[in-house]
Amino acid sequence: MRLFVLLATLYSGLSSSLVLQKMYGRITSPSFPNVYPNNKERIWNITVPEGYSVRIYFTHFNLELSYLCEYDYVKLSSGGRTLATLCGKDSTDTEEAPGNKTYISIDNNLMMVFRSDYSNEKPFTGFEAFYAAEDIDECKQRFDGEPLCNHHCHNYVGGYYCSCRVGYTLHENKRTCTA
Repeated sequence: MRLFVLLATLYSGLSSSLVLQKMYGRITSPSFPNVYPNNKERIWNITVPEGYSVRIYFTHFNLELSYLCEYDYVKLSSGGRTLATLCGKDSTDTEEAPGNKTYISIDNNLMMVFRSDYSNEKPFTGFEAFYAAEDIDECKQRFDGEPLCNHHCHNYVGGYYCSCRVGYTLHENKRTCTA
């Protein structure tokens, strides 16, 4: 029983997960702006309303540099795909640091994972990032290779609607116009 309590205590210090459902916010590495701790994993799941994507950018980024970011890293994922795996302070041939780049989620969810390994030889200060919900322009999207609306598409904050030219009626699918 003591071993179980010890393992549970150690594990709880290693990993934590936060769910963020605000339209904007700030995320920092543990102990920012001070040196981040070894052996840490923190996960942020950012969810904004349907019709929006998540835009995120970094104002400070200073993580341990390693080949293909295998030691310490920040990983951004959305829609089942990895958008970026970031480490270091500046990008190299095999590693990416965010610099002035902005990342945008594929859908209305963005998962951000911070991980540090068991040791750092130098004092790395981690990161500070800001995110915000951004309206998706559905009218620029396609449905089965065709435009979303076959006559007129009207985008509004959080959604869209289709309309037809004079003499046509909007079909039940709310996308196609018929004479």
